[in-house]
Order: sequence, then structure tokens, then C-alpha cells
Amino acid sequence: MAHYDFGSPRRSRRRRNIIIFIVLLVVVGVLVLAVRYRTERREAIDYLTVADEVGREHSDIAEQLGTLLQGLGGEDRPAMEQRLETLAAQARTLAHKLDDQVVPRPVAEVSGLMAVAADSWADGIETLKDAILAILDADENDVSADTALRDAFDLMRVGDAAYARAVAGLVDVDPVMVPTTFPDVSYTAGSFGPLYNASVVADRLRQQGTLAELVDVKLKAITTPEPVSDNGSGVWTIPASDSLSLTVTVSNTGNVAAENITVLVTLQRVGSAEVIDPSSQLIPSIAPGDSDIRVFENLNADPGAVYSITATASVADVNDLTDDNTFNLVFERNAE
Repeated sequence: MAHYDFGSPRRSRRRRNIIIFIVLLVVVGVLVLAVRYRTERREAIDYLTVADEVGREHSDIAEQLGTLLQGLGGEDRPAMEQRLETLAAQARTLAHKLDDQVVPRPVAEVSGLMAVAADSWADGIETLKDAILAILDADENDVSADTALRDAFDLMRVGDAAYARAVAGLVDVDPVMVPTTFPDVSYTAGSFGPLYNASVVADRLRQQGTLAELVDVKLKAITTPEPVSDNGSGVWTIPASDSLSLTVTVSNTGNVAAENITVLVTLQRVGSAEVIDPSSQLIPSIAPGDSDIRVFENLNADPGAVYSITATASVADVNDLTDDNTFNLVFERNAE
């Protein structure tokens, strides 16, 4: 009689458990891969959305910088400095914005190129700002800052090239992860491309006298009480009062901050060489276009006598101020 051995029940259960375990591993693996894909897709979309925003903002900065280079000399120095400061700060903020993003594996290469582009553009604009100011402040024959200008333009070309490679690299990324079409961005190409010539820009800067650093102040003054009449010989009459003071307004008419401005007031009796109670006040700094007011009180001028009062504003280490930094008045105070 034939005998069939179908194996023991224990061995069959072991095989079945192994098969179930393998199936579970496969299912878990598939789930893990699916979750990883969804996570990477979400992170990739988030990163590329920010990268697209950075690209679009740099497109605007490139337009503004090109316009600035095109119009060199068309605005005064403080306005130009402020524009360069603003553009440099914006570019640096965009570089930090990219650095703060999570970079998933599918866009790692694109991210690296975008980081190079953003950092190079930010460094380039900052270097350009410093180079322009150095050229404006240097002697006419000093070309040492021209190298920095070339370095700035080279950095921006590196940024342009890195960005172009990053955009080209998007074709290798799953289209589902790419949320938008990136803009074309180039600082040193296009209509503004010819402007990124260091020698030409340096020469233009040296020809722009309005952009050279200018330190100058203007002074105006008025007595309290104010003069009411001139006797015809240049002597003004000041009404009787308990006290006499002089209000001095110093304005910065230059294109850089004026620092350590000394306002000196002297009073002399006409016909005498003696200076009566000279007084001075120090103004630490006045920004271009701004003014500072100082009051000199209790001036010692006797009624009935003729005096000459002079106020002068001088800036430390500056000897070539224009002649509008002095006030003078010859006067006589009425008696009570």
C-alpha cells in the first residue's frame, strides 16, 4: 500500500509564517517608499517654490542695478549709496532665505547651484557697492579699486552661470515636483550686459564730479530780538530787551555726513580788538540735507554801543568749505 508524506503541520505553519513575514516586509517597504516619496515631493515643491520667488526677486534687483549703472551721475551720491545699500541688503536676505529651506534629495543638485547663484549675486552687489565708493573717494590717478570692481562683476557672472545651470537641471526632476516655470535671470547679460565692464564703469565714475565725496556746511543765524532797521551805514538796530541771544542753523549741503562741526560765536565791540566771551558748541554729525540748530544765550552787549557778532561753522579736518558757513552782523542795542 502506497504511503504519502505531506509533511508535518508544524513545518507547514513555519513556511506560511515566513511567507506572511516576507509579504509584510514588502508591504511595509512599499508604504515607507510611498511616504518618503510624498514627503520628498512636498519638500521639493516647497523648496522650488521659494527658489522661484528668489529668482523672480533677483530679476527685479538685476533690473534696478542695471538702471543704476546706466544712469551713473544722474542722481546725487547719497541717493546712489542708499540704492546700493538697499539692493545689497535685499540680495543678502534672499541668500539667507534659501539657506533656511529644507533640501530634499531629488533637488539636491539644483539647490546647490541655487545657493551658489544667490551667494555670488549677494557678494557681487556688496563688492560692487564698496568698489564704487572707493573709486569715488580715491585720487584721480588711483586705480587700486578697479580690481574690486572687476571682482564684483566676476562674482555676478558666476551667479548668472550657476542659476542657468540650476534651471537647466530641473529637467531631471520629477515634473510633479516642479511647481512653476522659473524666470530667466541674468545680471551681466541682456540689455544691461555691456554695462558690466569694469574699465568703462571706473572711467565714468571718475568723470562724475557730482558723485565725488563732498563735505560742506551752510550757516544761517538770527538774533533774538531780531534787528529792526539799518541806519544806512551797515549798523542794525536791535530793540531793547532783558537778554540777547543768537540762534544758529547749520545745514549739511554736501553729499556725505558732516562730522564734528564746531560752531564758534564771537562778539567784539567795534573799534576794539577784544573778543567778548567767545562761545562754541560741537555738533557730532549732520546727515546730507539735514540741519542742526544751536542757541547761544546771554550775549554780553551793552546798550548804546556798536558791536560785531560773528558765527562760523567749521568741520574737523576739512579746509575747503564754501564761503556760506559764516554769519556776521554789526548792530547797536537800544537802551531801555
